[in-house]
Amino acid sequence: MIKEVINIKKYILLLLFSMSYFSFSATNNVYKERMKDFIKELRSNTDKEKIIITQNGNELYFKNGKIDNKFFTLTDGTTQESLYYGDILRFNVPTSKGLKNELLELTVPIRKKGKPVFIINYGKGQKKREFLKKEALKTKFVSELLPSFNADKLYETIEDYNDEDINSLSEVKNFLCLLNPENFSDIDEYYQALRNTNYDLLLIEVSYNNVFFTKEQIEELKIKDNGGKRIVIAYLSIGEAEDYRYYWKKKWNKKKPKWIIKENENWEGDYIVKYWSPEWKNIIKEYQKKLDEIGVDGYLLDTIDTYRYFEENYKGTVIN
Repeated sequence: MIKEVINIKKYILLLLFSMSYFSFSATNNVYKERMKDFIKELRSNTDKEKIIITQNGNELYFKNGKIDNKFFTLTDGTTQESLYYGDILRFNVPTSKGLKNELLELTVPIRKKGKPVFIINYGKGQKKREFLKKEALKTKFVSELLPSFNADKLYETIEDYNDEDINSLSEVKNFLCLLNPENFSDIDEYYQALRNTNYDLLLIEVSYNNVFFTKEQIEELKIKDNGGKRIVIAYLSIGEAEDYRYYWKKKWNKKKPKWIIKENENWEGDYIVKYWSPEWKNIIKEYQKKLDEIGVDGYLLDTIDTYRYFEENYKGTVIN
């Protein structure tokens, strides 16, 4: 009888643990689903021809351990920072084996299913470049080695330049990721520097101090210096608000909207937001329309992994 009571107690405890676990798991998934829904809205907010590339957050491509086919079809490519070099914001440091393997478990299946994967590493040195070139043969990723975490410089590509016309992400052999143009004196110098390059793909900030490239300039940037066509993708942060963007209101410096949570400890001026907030979504959709007006080929959606902040800080709870 005592043994039966103990077994019953064990069963009840196991049942309660299971219920708690699945409740926690379901709650945590809410934040991923909210980000997926937001990206779906951005997909619907523009032309079908526009290219969407996600930055990090590659867990979003999975559901219950398998590729989430519905979400998979919404985007055209993805990136992964620091897969090989730049471990946890440490420049030129190889990424730990454990973290690298975790990231490969996400990116390899995505690539095998046909989606282009662009790897943004941070470091320097010929040996690292040779290693990335060899890895690319195995993984079919397109890798680059950026000389700064600020992504503020032109750099030599891993694969040689070419004069081929690039009409889709699957044809890209190299790319430029330049998201901070402050090293240039003005937008004209920035434009000219980009214009004189031969990268297949430009993942770039398309403004300078809130002055945007013109539609004519964007069209000219779609041609490499050697005459081949290329793809121009505009940076768009959707999980954090940036206080240097034109949408930032001065009054927010004194009192921020309820949907702004806190400043990102690693990036001054960037604020974690409730990305499911209707007000924030409208701000981003208007920004997206501005990008469409100047004729970019698509968007690099950054800070989509903001869902992790809410998963870690609001465990077992859902906030509105």
